[in-house]
Amino acid sequence: MATRTRLVFSIGLVALSAAGCSTLTGTDYAVDVNGQGYTSTEVDALLDEYFTESEIFGTTSLDSGGFGDADQARLLLTAMVRSSSVRSILDRSGDDVTDSDLDRYFSTLPPENPINELSEQMRELIGMTSVDVITSALAQAELPDAEELREMYLSAPVSTGLLCLRHILVETEREANDIIGEFRNGADFAELAAERSLEGSASITGGALTGTESECLPTAQYISGFDADFVAAAFSAPATTWSQPVETQFGWHVILNRPWSEVGSDVIASYASPDGPLFYVDAVLNSADVTVNSRYGRWDPPSGRIVPLG
Repeated sequence: MATRTRLVFSIGLVALSAAGCSTLTGTDYAVDVNGQGYTSTEVDALLDEYFTESEIFGTTSLDSGGFGDADQARLLLTAMVRSSSVRSILDRSGDDVTDSDLDRYFSTLPPENPINELSEQMRELIGMTSVDVITSALAQAELPDAEELREMYLSAPVSTGLLCLRHILVETEREANDIIGEFRNGADFAELAAERSLEGSASITGGALTGTESECLPTAQYISGFDADFVAAAFSAPATTWSQPVETQFGWHVILNRPWSEVGSDVIASYASPDGPLFYVDAVLNSADVTVNSRYGRWDPPSGRIVPLG
């Protein structure tokens, strides 16, 4: 089973490009993931440093009112959510990130790197975007066992941090609805995908979206590499049946979460791999109780980031 592509957890804290033109106002703010997070005071201090150290982070300097670009700030806040998700996993066993874990990142920096001059809390947050730090910190964490993974998958596949999908792509919504009608009459999804899908490889794969050696893909890979409308639909697709027609820039899709009997061994093998802790972090981010002050937006699992309200 191929381990997950080591998608860097970093959200680009260094050398960020400016994005958008909305502004942040006020100071009352908190981030919380399953009881772990950042207080309003901590967030204020990190945001202030983030915009003050504009040469390091590529941010727009604070204006005369002490405000910075909201879209840039949401990048930093997204890192806080991710850091909090790791700590929420560790908290279950009474553990936390150690200096030894963080050194997996900081030992790679030359002494003259300006990151070394930042506050301890900012340095820790940056370190927590490193895959090596996360895997080190979670090396002793208790991951879900086979039965727990089965229950998670049957409830909501995305809650495992993996998706094991088939899909059929057609040109029109009417065609997609016709295909759903055939499913209701007992048609096999893979056979229909091979016959009807516009996706070039569907005749061979039966519409399955797979890794090199696994029947499943990490949800982080969907977020980073797939059409946003498709990802949103995949995240909300029913656990045991097909989705309603979904429109993307490529056409109309019908999406199926494959049954546990087909893919369960791949999900279990993924968690047994060295990247198992990363899948579990994704699982938490996809399904945890994430609280973000509404003035700054909301946590959006299908995009893996904080987005504006509305």
